[in-house]
Amino acid sequence: MGNYYVKPERAGNSPYTRSGLPPPKLDPTGDKPLHRGGNAMSLEMHMADERARARGLTPAEREWRMKWVKDQNLHPDEPIAVDAVHRQLNPIRILYRWPLDKLYKHFLKPTFGVYHGTAIRVVVPKFIFAFLGLQVIYYYWKYEARDWAHLRGIETSPERPVIMRGAEIEKRYPGLQTKALADPSKFDYLSPSYEKRTAILDVGAPGRPW
Repeated sequence: MGNYYVKPERAGNSPYTRSGLPPPKLDPTGDKPLHRGGNAMSLEMHMADERARARGLTPAEREWRMKWVKDQNLHPDEPIAVDAVHRQLNPIRILYRWPLDKLYKHFLKPTFGVYHGTAIRVVVPKFIFAFLGLQVIYYYWKYEARDWAHLRGIETSPERPVIMRGAEIEKRYPGLQTKALADPSKFDYLSPSYEKRTAILDVGAPGRPW
Protein backbone atom coordinates (compact mmCIF):
# COMPACT_ATOMS: atom_id res chain seq x y z
CA MET A 1 0.00 0.00 0.00
CA GLY A 2 1.14 3.49 -0.63
CA ASN A 3 0.06 7.06 -0.66
CA TYR A 4 -1.78 7.80 -3.89
CA TYR A 5 -2.52 11.41 -3.01
CA VAL A 6 -1.40 13.85 -5.66
CA LYS A 7 -1.23 17.49 -4.68
CA PRO A 8 -2.92 19.68 -7.29
CA GLU A 9 -0.99 22.44 -8.92
CA ARG A 10 -1.40 25.86 -7.41
CA ALA A 11 -3.41 28.12 -9.68
CA GLY A 12 -3.69 31.06 -7.28
CA ASN A 13 -2.62 32.50 -3.94
CA SER A 14 -5.75 31.89 -1.85
CA PRO A 15 -4.87 30.20 1.47
CA TYR A 16 -8.39 28.72 1.82
CA THR A 17 -8.22 26.13 -0.99
CA ARG A 18 -5.65 23.54 -2.07
CA SER A 19 -5.69 24.74 -5.65
CA GLY A 20 -5.15 28.36 -4.63
CA LEU A 21 -8.32 29.52 -6.36
CA PRO A 22 -10.56 31.71 -4.17
CA PRO A 23 -13.85 30.13 -3.03
CA PRO A 24 -16.94 31.07 -5.02
CA LYS A 25 -18.85 34.10 -3.83
CA LEU A 26 -22.29 33.52 -2.39
CA ASP A 27 -25.30 35.32 -3.77
CA PRO A 28 -27.30 36.72 -0.81
CA THR A 29 -30.36 37.32 -3.00
CA GLY A 30 -32.87 34.85 -4.36
CA ASP A 31 -34.43 31.71 -3.01
CA LYS A 32 -31.26 29.66 -3.19
CA PRO A 33 -30.32 28.66 0.39
CA LEU A 34 -27.02 29.92 1.74
CA HIS A 35 -25.02 27.18 3.44
CA ARG A 36 -21.88 29.19 4.07
CA GLY A 37 -20.93 32.30 5.92
CA GLY A 38 -23.25 31.69 8.85
CA ASN A 39 -26.32 33.12 7.10
CA ALA A 40 -29.61 31.50 8.05
CA MET A 41 -31.43 29.61 5.33
CA SER A 42 -34.73 31.20 4.34
CA LEU A 43 -37.67 28.90 5.04
CA GLU A 44 -40.31 31.24 3.66
CA MET A 45 -38.97 31.66 0.14
CA HIS A 46 -41.93 32.33 -2.15
CA MET A 47 -44.42 31.53 0.64
CA ALA A 48 -43.72 34.91 2.22
CA ASP A 49 -46.28 36.34 -0.22
CA GLU A 50 -49.85 35.91 1.05
CA ARG A 51 -51.22 35.59 -2.48
CA ALA A 52 -48.76 32.79 -3.19
CA ARG A 53 -49.87 30.95 -0.06
CA ALA A 54 -53.53 31.22 -1.04
CA ARG A 55 -52.93 30.15 -4.64
CA GLY A 56 -54.64 26.87 -5.48
CA LEU A 57 -57.12 26.89 -2.59
CA THR A 58 -60.73 25.96 -3.20
CA PRO A 59 -63.51 28.38 -2.18
CA ALA A 60 -64.27 26.21 0.87
CA GLU A 61 -60.59 26.23 1.90
CA ARG A 62 -60.45 29.99 1.43
CA GLU A 63 -63.47 30.36 3.70
CA TRP A 64 -61.90 28.16 6.37
CA ARG A 65 -58.66 30.13 6.10
CA MET A 66 -60.56 33.40 6.50
CA LYS A 67 -62.20 32.04 9.66
CA TRP A 68 -58.82 30.94 11.01
CA VAL A 69 -57.31 34.39 10.38
CA LYS A 70 -60.21 36.06 12.20
CA ASP A 71 -59.84 33.63 15.10
CA GLN A 72 -56.39 35.08 15.76
CA ASN A 73 -58.05 38.30 16.97
CA LEU A 74 -58.67 37.74 20.67
CA HIS A 75 -61.84 38.76 22.43
CA PRO A 76 -61.51 41.78 24.76
CA ASP A 77 -62.06 39.45 27.75
CA GLU A 78 -59.25 37.12 26.68
CA PRO A 79 -57.00 35.68 27.90
CA ILE A 80 -59.13 34.15 30.65
CA ALA A 81 -57.19 32.63 33.54
CA VAL A 82 -58.85 29.49 34.84
CA ASP A 83 -57.32 28.37 38.12
CA ALA A 84 -58.50 24.80 37.68
CA VAL A 85 -56.51 24.58 34.43
CA HIS A 86 -53.36 26.55 35.26
CA ARG A 87 -52.88 25.47 38.87
CA GLN A 88 -53.07 21.85 39.92
CA LEU A 89 -52.68 22.19 43.70
CA ASN A 90 -53.12 19.57 46.36
CA PRO A 91 -55.48 20.30 49.30
CA ILE A 92 -52.63 21.18 51.68
CA ARG A 93 -51.24 23.87 49.37
CA ILE A 94 -54.74 25.21 48.73
CA LEU A 95 -55.26 25.52 52.50
CA TYR A 96 -52.09 27.44 53.38
CA ARG A 97 -52.24 29.59 50.23
CA TRP A 98 -55.88 30.57 50.80
CA PRO A 99 -55.32 33.79 52.87
CA LEU A 100 -52.81 35.36 50.48
CA ASP A 101 -54.75 34.19 47.43
CA LYS A 102 -57.81 36.02 48.74
CA LEU A 103 -55.67 39.08 49.47
CA TYR A 104 -54.27 38.97 45.93
CA LYS A 105 -57.68 38.53 44.31
CA HIS A 106 -59.55 41.23 46.24
CA PHE A 107 -56.82 43.80 46.99
CA LEU A 108 -53.44 43.37 45.30
CA LYS A 109 -54.65 42.68 41.77
CA PRO A 110 -57.30 45.47 41.63
CA THR A 111 -54.96 47.96 43.32
CA PHE A 112 -51.53 47.30 41.79
CA GLY A 113 -52.43 45.45 38.61
CA VAL A 114 -51.58 41.93 37.50
CA TYR A 115 -47.81 42.39 37.17
CA HIS A 116 -47.02 44.28 40.37
CA GLY A 117 -49.72 42.46 42.34
CA THR A 118 -48.27 39.09 41.35
CA ALA A 119 -44.76 40.28 42.22
CA ILE A 120 -45.92 41.33 45.70
CA ARG A 121 -47.85 38.07 46.11
CA VAL A 122 -44.76 36.02 45.26
CA VAL A 123 -41.99 38.00 46.99
CA VAL A 124 -43.54 39.15 50.28
CA PRO A 125 -44.46 35.67 51.62
CA LYS A 126 -40.94 34.43 50.90
CA PHE A 127 -39.46 37.31 52.91
CA ILE A 128 -41.88 36.58 55.76
CA PHE A 129 -40.96 32.89 55.85
CA ALA A 130 -37.25 33.73 55.66
CA PHE A 131 -37.61 36.20 58.55
CA LEU A 132 -39.49 33.67 60.68
CA GLY A 133 -36.88 31.03 59.90
CA LEU A 134 -34.07 33.35 60.99
CA GLN A 135 -35.96 34.16 64.18
CA VAL A 136 -36.34 30.47 65.00
CA ILE A 137 -32.63 29.86 64.40
CA TYR A 138 -31.70 32.87 66.53
CA TYR A 139 -34.01 31.76 69.37
CA TYR A 140 -32.59 28.24 69.27
CA TRP A 141 -29.03 29.57 69.30
CA LYS A 142 -29.64 32.05 72.12
CA TYR A 143 -31.94 30.16 74.50
CA GLU A 144 -31.16 26.52 73.70
CA ALA A 145 -27.39 26.63 73.82
CA ARG A 146 -25.52 23.46 74.66
CA ASP A 147 -24.18 23.22 78.19
CA TRP A 148 -23.15 20.62 80.73
CA ALA A 149 -26.73 19.45 81.39
CA HIS A 150 -27.71 18.35 77.88
CA LEU A 151 -26.20 17.75 74.48
CA ARG A 152 -28.83 19.44 72.36
CA GLY A 153 -28.40 22.95 71.06
CA ILE A 154 -25.61 24.88 69.39
CA GLU A 155 -22.25 25.00 71.10
CA THR A 156 -20.48 28.34 70.93
CA SER A 157 -17.00 29.13 72.14
CA PRO A 158 -16.22 32.82 72.69
CA GLU A 159 -12.97 33.99 71.21
CA ARG A 160 -10.25 35.16 73.51
CA PRO A 161 -10.11 38.93 73.20
CA VAL A 162 -6.86 40.61 72.32
CA ILE A 163 -6.31 43.81 74.30
CA MET A 164 -3.60 45.99 72.82
CA ARG A 165 -3.47 48.62 75.57
CA GLY A 166 -4.78 46.74 78.57
CA ALA A 167 -2.65 48.57 81.14
CA GLU A 168 -3.71 51.98 79.85
CA ILE A 169 -7.38 51.01 79.85
CA GLU A 170 -7.15 49.61 83.37
CA LYS A 171 -5.45 52.80 84.54
CA ARG A 172 -8.06 55.10 83.04
CA TYR A 173 -11.09 52.87 83.73
CA PRO A 174 -10.41 50.61 86.70
CA GLY A 175 -12.43 47.38 86.72
CA LEU A 176 -13.84 47.84 83.22
CA GLN A 177 -12.05 44.86 81.69
CA THR A 178 -13.17 42.58 84.51
CA LYS A 179 -16.80 43.45 83.86
CA ALA A 180 -16.63 43.48 80.07
CA LEU A 181 -14.46 40.47 79.26
CA ALA A 182 -15.31 36.81 79.80
CA ASP A 183 -13.21 35.22 82.51
CA PRO A 184 -13.71 31.43 82.62
CA SER A 185 -11.51 31.11 85.69
CA LYS A 186 -14.16 32.64 87.95
CA PHE A 187 -16.47 29.73 87.05
CA ASP A 188 -13.66 27.24 87.67
CA TYR A 189 -13.55 26.76 83.90
CA LEU A 190 -17.03 25.24 83.91
CA SER A 191 -20.17 26.37 82.17
CA PRO A 192 -21.60 29.58 83.69
CA SER A 193 -24.93 27.79 84.14
CA TYR A 194 -23.30 25.10 86.29
CA GLU A 195 -23.50 27.32 89.36
CA LYS A 196 -27.25 27.73 88.80
CA ARG A 197 -27.99 24.01 88.55
CA THR A 198 -30.97 22.52 90.37
CA ALA A 199 -29.84 18.88 90.23
CA ILE A 200 -26.72 17.01 91.28
CA LEU A 201 -26.19 19.42 94.16
CA ASP A 202 -24.70 16.95 96.67
CA VAL A 203 -23.13 13.85 95.20
CA GLY A 204 -21.33 12.91 98.42
CA ALA A 205 -17.73 12.08 99.02
CA PRO A 206 -15.86 10.18 96.33
CA GLY A 207 -15.65 6.44 96.85
CA ARG A 208 -12.15 6.13 95.50
CA PRO A 209 -9.46 4.77 97.82
CA TRP A 210 -6.93 7.36 96.79
